[in-house]
Amino acid sequence: MKYCVFAKHIILNSLFVFCFCAFLNAQETIEVSLNKNRAYVGDVINFTVKVQLPPNAQITAKQNFHFNDFDIISSDVKHLPSIENTYELDFNIAAYKTGSFTINPLTVFYINPDGTSNLFLTPEEHVEIISVADNAQVQGIKDIKALKKFKIKSLHVVLILFVLLLFIVYAAFTVKSFVEYIKKSKQVEIDPKTKALNALEDLYKTRSDISARNFYYTMSRILRSYVSKKCNFEAIEMTTSEFFDKIKPIMPKEININEFKDYLKVFNLARYADFTPDETKRENNYNFTKKLLELL
Repeated sequence: MKYCVFAKHIILNSLFVFCFCAFLNAQETIEVSLNKNRAYVGDVINFTVKVQLPPNAQITAKQNFHFNDFDIISSDVKHLPSIENTYELDFNIAAYKTGSFTINPLTVFYINPDGTSNLFLTPEEHVEIISVADNAQVQGIKDIKALKKFKIKSLHVVLILFVLLLFIVYAAFTVKSFVEYIKKSKQVEIDPKTKALNALEDLYKTRSDISARNFYYTMSRILRSYVSKKCNFEAIEMTTSEFFDKIKPIMPKEININEFKDYLKVFNLARYADFTPDETKRENNYNFTKKLLELL
């Protein structure tokens, strides 16, 4: 039994020494940083990775980076000539649900000077995403007060039943005229597509009187409300990526899918980031939304 325990300690110590030596001999020097560790839903967060590679090694050009729980708004990889063979990877990311999230390690591939492939993993980072409703400055949001308890006396119950009985008798004598009145006053309901197009046109006419954030928020809601009715799924509360994945299979062939994806990114930037599209961009997005409504 003592020999087994002794052998176990030797194996564990050997593994520790091996991992420590591997860490000391690592070829890359990696640093990561966030411009904020606490943000509101939809805020753009800058995640930066700075890595010093072995001399003459190069970051692989095309890589498919992915963050769990975050959408990538934009990304950039650049070489820093002022520091020996150092690369900087910049990611603008945004989360569309609240909670405490871990930015999991990214796998980044690079090419050694001898032509062989290699990779490194970025360290983890943590960020807290909160709702705008948590902001103390938000007006009109108040705590719900406890309901007041009240007692109903027997006399009150009798009076309520008596009034209810009178109402039922009255309804029985007037039901025929009531039905006729409903038939006469019933208006032909406008179909959802025409209603959405009319709402979009009214919004565009008032574009100079409202902010870019409200303009894009309302235009997105018009589109998603119509899609919800047309395709029988709830699109209003979906994140951008969920909405894109859901509508992609039913997208009309006249719509370029990559153009549609870029169109959704502009909505996110205008709604949540400090980004104000110019008049030409607003007009193009309005025309693209109108085309989507007409084709769907």
